[in-house]
This record gives sequence, C-alpha cells and structure tokens, in this order.
Amino acid sequence: MARPLKDGVDYFPKDTDFYADDKVRLLRAEFGSKGMYLLDYILCDLYGKNGYFIKWDKNKCYLVSDGAGCGCSPEFVAEFISGCIRCSFFDKRVFEMFGALTSVGIQRRFIRMLNSRENFTFIEEYFLLDTSDKKDVPQGILNKLAFKKVSDKENEVKSKDNPNKNKDNSQSKIEENKVEESRVEESRVEESIIDDSHRSPAPYEQIKDMYNNICTSYPKLRSMSDSRKKAIKARLRQYSIDDFKFLFEKAENSSFLKGANNRNWSATFDWLIKDSNMAKTLDGNYDDRPMQRNDYNAGARKSNNLFLDLLNNDNGDDIL
Repeated sequence: MARPLKDGVDYFPKDTDFYADDKVRLLRAEFGSKGMYLLDYILCDLYGKNGYFIKWDKNKCYLVSDGAGCGCSPEFVAEFISGCIRCSFFDKRVFEMFGALTSVGIQRRFIRMLNSRENFTFIEEYFLLDTSDKKDVPQGILNKLAFKKVSDKENEVKSKDNPNKNKDNSQSKIEENKVEESRVEESRVEESIIDDSHRSPAPYEQIKDMYNNICTSYPKLRSMSDSRKKAIKARLRQYSIDDFKFLFEKAENSSFLKGANNRNWSATFDWLIKDSNMAKTLDGNYDDRPMQRNDYNAGARKSNNLFLDLLNNDNGDDIL
C-alpha cells in the first residue's frame, strides 16, 4: 500500500533578500541572532508539517524551546512569537481567533509548490489569499484546491468544482470571518503566549550569586533593586543564564574593565547588564589583547628616539 502524501513539504523557497525585509529586521533588532535562528526553525517546522500553517499554544513554546536549543527558553520563544505578531510577520487575526501561525507570504510560497499534487485541502478560516488574483493563486493550481471548515470534526471536504465557485467562497469567507471576529472579540485565543501566572520567576538571586563568585575583583553585589531586576528581565529575553556566566568571566578577565585605563574607571554590575554594554563585552571588545604589530612598532620608535637622545647628550658620555 502506497504511503499517503503528507500535507507539508520537504523543502521551501527562501528569498535572497529575506533578511533585508523590514519585518525580519525588526525581529533581529529586538531578539538578535537567536531570534533569527528561532525564526528559521519555526518556518521549517511550519512548512514541513502542515505546509502553510502551524498550530500554536503554550505547550508548543516548550516543545520549540526543547527542539531548537541554543539557549532559547520557553519564555524567550513566547516573547519572540509576540514580536512576530506585533510586526505582522504572522497574521494577527488567524492567530488570535484560531491559535495558528500563517501569513499571505507563506501561503503564496506554499501554493506554488502544489504543481505535482492532484489536489490539496485548505482550512477555510486560515486561507488568506484571493482566489481571483492570479498572483495569489495561479490558474493551474486553482482547480486543485478544496476547503474544509476548521470546526468540521468529520473533515468533510467542500469540493471546489469550478473557479467561479472559488471566487464566491473567497468572498463569503471574508464576510464569515468578519462575523466571527465580532463574536469572539471578548474571548480571543492567546494560547501561544505563556501568561505571567505560568512564567518561572527570573533567577535574580542566581545571577547575583554568580556575579559575586566570579567577579571577585569587583565590589560585592549586596541587593537586587527593582531597576536591576527590570534590566535582568529584559536581557533574559535575548540571553541565557550561560550568557550571564560568560559575561562575568569576560569582565573578571578584562584589565580595562577592572580599571587599567587612562580614566582609572572600573565597570560595575549595573554597567555590565545594560543592553549595549553586555553585547560589547560578550563580543570581546574589552578582552585583554596580546601586543600587536602596531604596538611593537610604537615601542620600537620610542626606543630609537631614546637612543638618539643619548647620542645627542650634551655631556658627551660614552654610551657604548
């Protein structure tokens, strides 16, 4: 018996200017490189399983966190999905009404990969394309489409026998969705975000103890003020506990941050956990460097000048 075709695909196209898109740039600015990795992971999961959408709830945050790894906590995953909805990377209406992640762009790409299939069934409430627009749905694929209701437990397919019927259904979907939106306005589905009551408390004391144990060259951190907690919570959206450990190790091994600079200035815990300072420290901007060629040349020039000074010494002492 032949194995049935899966709904998803084995690979999907990715535009060469994907990372130049404003939505992606906003996500990168807020969530950094981990956010970009997480986005790729979610898109692979989405296209691979259902082809054009993925169901999302709080359990999915844990599953993606476990599957993606790289220090992406469930809380980070939840915040990232919220960011995707804010910048309209995923469709807000479908997400809030049905707990599914999809978009016009995702559906346009997916629908062009259906050439080799005899037919495909979309969930009507998730469908965002205009069947009368050939840019959205090419004529050759239109006749292959069928639709089912998200609430249809028997998954009975409403066949689309001709393109004109498709156009009518596309318009009826819009009207039905408007009615449905007003009906559920007060009870929107927000399963994808782990609400505050289920969040694990931020590990403030663990970070404080870690700092005191590693950064022994710096003054002891005695307490966690509200401003410090706020800053730590913000950093944990992008960094893991291991990143904080690495930050403190970098600070302890940096002569510059410990005061070996022309201002006799030393870093503090509050300075280290500021967004830009943490990024620069982790990137190695304040690492101790071995003497570079330029440093050697500068030293050589200084020695040569000293030698010339001695040669020109007025007292005429023999220096050799």
